[in-house]
Amino acid sequence: MTLNRLIKMTTPLALVLMSSALQASTVEEFYKLFRSGHYPKALEALQTLPAEKNKLGIKNYLEGLSYSRLQEYDKAILSFEAAIKDNNDSIDLYYEYGQALYAANEFKKSRTAFMMSAQKQFNRSASLYYVAHISQILEDYSVAREYYTQVLKEKTSDTKMKQIAQFQLSETLLLIAREKPDASETLSRRVENFVLPMMNTALALDRSSTLAAEISHRKAEIMGEFNLDPEKLINGRRISAKRYSGYVSQKIRFDNNISLTNEENNVQQSKKESYIFETEAYAKYDYIAKKRFVISPEARFTFTEHGDQSTPEVYTNDSFVMNFSLKNKYEHKAFNQPASLLFDIDYTHTLKDWKAIKKKEFYAKSVNFTIGESFSYFDIGDTTVKLKRRNYSGENESISNHTTILSADQTFFLPIQHLLIALFEASYIDNFNNTSSNTDTYLLRFDYIIPQVMPLYTLGLGFATTLTDTKEQELTRGTELSFNPSIDFARELGERSEISVNYDYTKSKSKDVNYSYNKHVFTTEYRYSF
Repeated sequence: MTLNRLIKMTTPLALVLMSSALQASTVEEFYKLFRSGHYPKALEALQTLPAEKNKLGIKNYLEGLSYSRLQEYDKAILSFEAAIKDNNDSIDLYYEYGQALYAANEFKKSRTAFMMSAQKQFNRSASLYYVAHISQILEDYSVAREYYTQVLKEKTSDTKMKQIAQFQLSETLLLIAREKPDASETLSRRVENFVLPMMNTALALDRSSTLAAEISHRKAEIMGEFNLDPEKLINGRRISAKRYSGYVSQKIRFDNNISLTNEENNVQQSKKESYIFETEAYAKYDYIAKKRFVISPEARFTFTEHGDQSTPEVYTNDSFVMNFSLKNKYEHKAFNQPASLLFDIDYTHTLKDWKAIKKKEFYAKSVNFTIGESFSYFDIGDTTVKLKRRNYSGENESISNHTTILSADQTFFLPIQHLLIALFEASYIDNFNNTSSNTDTYLLRFDYIIPQVMPLYTLGLGFATTLTDTKEQELTRGTELSFNPSIDFARELGERSEISVNYDYTKSKSKDVNYSYNKHVFTTEYRYSF
């Protein structure tokens, strides 16, 4: 960025103040030509000035102005020096002389000229800025710091001048910190405590200016160099600047074959249909510690009510579920790529109308412990593996159990900007009070997501298949197999809200007719995020 973009060069006041010392015709002609930008002709006009009229170097001064505008700085410098030798008292002489010297890279002489200009109170804030800027170029950082500070204190400094001075002062402090390390404080800490706050101050002066974009870019560079970007973790993985997230949603679902869950681990059909109204609220907050640990407490509340309140097999599924989680990540690197070690604790408390008395009472609670690792071994996307242990305590001992779950999922970022997620999960249920209900379940699921299938619309296609080893019930139920295709179509309604429709089909095969069924579920959901 050049100073000429920031500081307007003023029309010399001496043209008016000293007009009485010149012949009227010469003044008028020179002034007219100079103002119209015809500098060569203006120089020719000066040649008609009688020698006796060149008192106090007036001709040299005006020649210097003309040569400067023609960017013939070597000639301008000679003319200005001659004017100074003749004791020319034009108020802007040293300012114009300083600019010519600056353009000719005569930095030390230029700095002295701008100091004189500031002393004469001409364009003082710009003169002080030149002194600071030139000192910065000359690596005289202590002088640069002193004069940038003077610019900020100067009453005549406007917002634009203050913004660039504040910005350059922060750069100067960084240079001083690099040049003179402080044994009591790391360079990174000094940047965090002094340099970046000063850049924030400069940015706040005018966020709409052209310079503001440059400040933001430079700030991002410095934060990246010193690993101070609050949205960038130690392993290079970025996180959202917004630490909290959440949503509220309302679902209206139609299920033509309500599932019975008298035993939590065994799903039967009821051959009853009903509308289902589900209201959910979710909130999460991310705490970042040492740019390495991400601690995320979560809370989720789900209230479910069935439209059919006359059939006990249906309304016994009315429930209120409270889930509280503490999800933890340790950010590190694996395979030279960002990775996360996962450790989660989940508690779920379920109230349910299991007695069919139109009142929700305690039905079950569970505590889950999960350990896992998310890493990027393949270029196509992240891989996550998890081991989960769930302790489930029901309203009676017959449904209480321990479950061990192993899972692995792989994300595929496809070249066509689509997303494919593959999940495999194996669940081993140990009902220690009723071993006959133990099962081993194997799930394979694929989700294919097409964002912007149309403007504002997202299409999701899913397919899952589940294989259940019924173990002690093998003779009556056999090995069960289910298929579950689904389709989801969502539309953004605004920055924070969306509406979606979903169709979900399940076909379950079993020797026992109660466990062999088909069901269709249609769902409409409105969600508002915050």
